[in-house]
Amino acid sequence: PYYLTNTFSSSVSYYKKFVGTPFNMNASLTHTQNTNTETIEMNLPSLVLNMDRVYPFAPKIGSKKNPIQNIGITYGMNAQNRISTTDEEFGTAQMFDQAKTGIKHDISMSTNAKALKYVSIAPSVTYRDVWYFKTIEKYWDDTTNEVVTDTVSGFDSYREYSGGVSASTTVYGAVNFKKGKIQAIRHVMRPSVSYNYRPDFSQYYDEYQASIDPDDIREYTRFQNGLYGSPSTGMSSSIGMSLNNTLEAKVAAKEGDEDEEPRKIKILNNLNFSTSYNIAADSLNWSPLRMTAGTQMLKNKLNVNLNASMDPYALNA
Repeated sequence: PYYLTNTFSSSVSYYKKFVGTPFNMNASLTHTQNTNTETIEMNLPSLVLNMDRVYPFAPKIGSKKNPIQNIGITYGMNAQNRISTTDEEFGTAQMFDQAKTGIKHDISMSTNAKALKYVSIAPSVTYRDVWYFKTIEKYWDDTTNEVVTDTVSGFDSYREYSGGVSASTTVYGAVNFKKGKIQAIRHVMRPSVSYNYRPDFSQYYDEYQASIDPDDIREYTRFQNGLYGSPSTGMSSSIGMSLNNTLEAKVAAKEGDEDEEPRKIKILNNLNFSTSYNIAADSLNWSPLRMTAGTQMLKNKLNVNLNASMDPYALNA
């Protein structure tokens, strides 16, 4: 048998850059309709407002010279009114009963500084504020012996924030050769260490009885059906480590081509190692050690890439 699927879609969008300000806006209306399933998905409307990175403490004249002057801030706002309905309910009051509306605000702030002359320090902070106009409530109904999920209309919101800092540097090494076609080999290493922290936001979670057993208590959050997800639970505290390597050779020009400059050949485009240590975990704190490598062969016509993962807690059968 043959099946025909007809999907109709339409959209209208408007973009505006606010001249003289770091802000830009994009508004859109979208509509998608499937004639087989008779489902209709609409965004009425979707609004995105972004602010380019600004440096509020930078001098009006001259370059930024210290971590305070280097503080950069970005902001983004995303607002949506998403409607999922059917042909039968289209245009009726029921169409709006299942509508999901939300507004998300994201703010990030970062700066950078030098430590011990050669180490770059980059602290950062992120903040998210989510607004919903419908949430849920769960409870056990003794009459029907089932979990009831009610929709609660009204403004509600949650906030999340996290912070981190990274330190990185670059180490150069070179070996020169007096004889032979290879004049020198250069090794560049870029070690990096980072720390990230996010607190526990379990204050946004409640409990409900999930079965006839009064001891069957489970957690839920009233925001879990929202457009932008729900708050995170569990504290996160981890240290990340990585080491990036490149290796290249300086090769002398061919005999008879005295005017030709020595060629640089990449021996290794990259050889990278990375892992992390979860401070907040009760056990198995180390994550697998990941390795990636890449090089080129046949005069850069063939790319060769390798990757591997080594789990420190793996057991041989």
